[in-house]
Amino acid sequence: APAPGLSLPYLWPRGLLLFSSVLYGTNFPLGRIMNEALPPSAATSARLLLAAAALSPFLPRLAPELRLQAMRCGCFTALGYVTQSAALVDTPAATVAFLGALTVVVCPALAAAVDGRRLGLREAPQVWLSAGLALAGVGVLELADGLGAAGW
Repeated sequence: APAPGLSLPYLWPRGLLLFSSVLYGTNFPLGRIMNEALPPSAATSARLLLAAAALSPFLPRLAPELRLQAMRCGCFTALGYVTQSAALVDTPAATVAFLGALTVVVCPALAAAVDGRRLGLREAPQVWLSAGLALAGVGVLELADGLGAAGW
């Protein structure tokens, strides 16, 4: 691991992660703006076509045994974006963002229910601590009426 400090090998991955977080933070407000300018189906199609164009050069490198699973994952991701876009038509972006953040609770719960993973507080406290902190943070940022953030 690179030594902490102001060196490029140490800072560029952290900067990239920060930039990715900033981009993700624009997801819901920009989705709302796109839905006001275009029908939700057109807005979602544009987003998914752009993603497909950006990722298509990497398709030949995908292992053949993963292609079916990747297609399934892509279908579920597309379904998520379509429902998000439809929700943004008449629901405040802050509320949609909060509901989207519930995945940090739903995914571990599904892993426990479907896969039988032991994710109790004793076995995996970090899972529930991180889920609680994520929900609390998103709740404060997105749903706090007194801070003027609700509804964007």
